[in-house]
Amino acid sequence: MLKSRVLMLPRAGIPGWQTGTHPCDRCSIGRVILEESSMEPSEVRETRQFTPKALVTRQRIIDTAWRLFATKGYDQTTMREIAAEASCSLGLTYRYFASKEDLVLELYRWLVLQLEELVPLLPAASIADRFHHLMHALLEVMAPHRLTLVALSGAALNPLSRAGVFGVEGAEVRRRALASYRLLVSGARDVPRASQRDDMATLLYGVQLALVLFWLQDLSAETRQTEELLQFIHELLERLRPLLRIPWIAQLLARFVHIVGPLLGSGNK
Repeated sequence: MLKSRVLMLPRAGIPGWQTGTHPCDRCSIGRVILEESSMEPSEVRETRQFTPKALVTRQRIIDTAWRLFATKGYDQTTMREIAAEASCSLGLTYRYFASKEDLVLELYRWLVLQLEELVPLLPAASIADRFHHLMHALLEVMAPHRLTLVALSGAALNPLSRAGVFGVEGAEVRRRALASYRLLVSGARDVPRASQRDDMATLLYGVQLALVLFWLQDLSAETRQTEELLQFIHELLERLRPLLRIPWIAQLLARFVHIVGPLLGSGNK
């Protein structure tokens, strides 16, 4: 039986390299209990295949792998080491995950699930404000896994790797992420005309990916530079939204999305 998940939106402030504290321990804006029904049907079917004991074992393998990726590096970690650290036989570990890439893809699925859970909790506000709130909340949730994500950067940006963010294996994750951004845009007070909503959603998804990459490289105190960048993006989006009424601005956005959209999964609703 799957457990309910407690989800909260965090207060302002970009997380740094903190470890050992669950992100929800520092949250304060909103709280909701999300039941199993919030999961994708495929995820529910997958987890229902396992007994409660098997689910615990599976999660232990995931947690162990992510920790080893962070401490040893992705390329240096082997499935045999993951199995040993998780106190599992190598055969049992392979029964749950056929390769290291599958454990990376599990992280991507977990991250997009956080996105899907956070977007419905956003306040009724402008697109700029909703995106700003979402990025604070998402980076807070990601903070405990920051070292893992840094270790995965090479594989994640390799288009030939199964663990690549933009690879074939990640297509479903990208589709779900874009769907969440469509929800963010359609629920905003300054929602654009219908023909521009998908373009705006794709733009926001691209900005999120770029912002996360910047955050992973940010060594400033308390990731101050990420906070400054996020504030700059907020101001930029505030200025961009009214300009979409100008035909040539809207056409530029549509052209940009036409170029980068396929990489992000645009058009695969």
